[in-house]
Amino acid sequence: MRFIAAALIAAASLTGAASASETSKSVEIGFRASDLTNVERLETLRERIRSAALNVCEVYEARTLAERRIARECMIEAQRQGESQLTIAVARVNGVIEMAAEVR
Repeated sequence: MRFIAAALIAAASLTGAASASETSKSVEIGFRASDLTNVERLETLRERIRSAALNVCEVYEARTLAERRIARECMIEAQRQGESQLTIAVARVNGVIEMAAEVR
């Protein structure tokens, strides 16, 4: 089984008291190579990335406007990073990465 580190977070803490490195979190989402070749399973992985971002960034715990803004920015970045890793995994399964390396 392979993993996507779906939510690598470098956002400042919601309280602002800790440094970004102290509040960095990650969530690994397991998947099989066959999940990357099936449209429905790929959509499920995307939903799992979104859910992990919501949880890791504590979107529902944010109370003040400042906390909500930080949590939203965190979620957007976490989803972007997770989607980026997913795109790379799909490309590898489809041989795109290896082909690009051979062209050079």
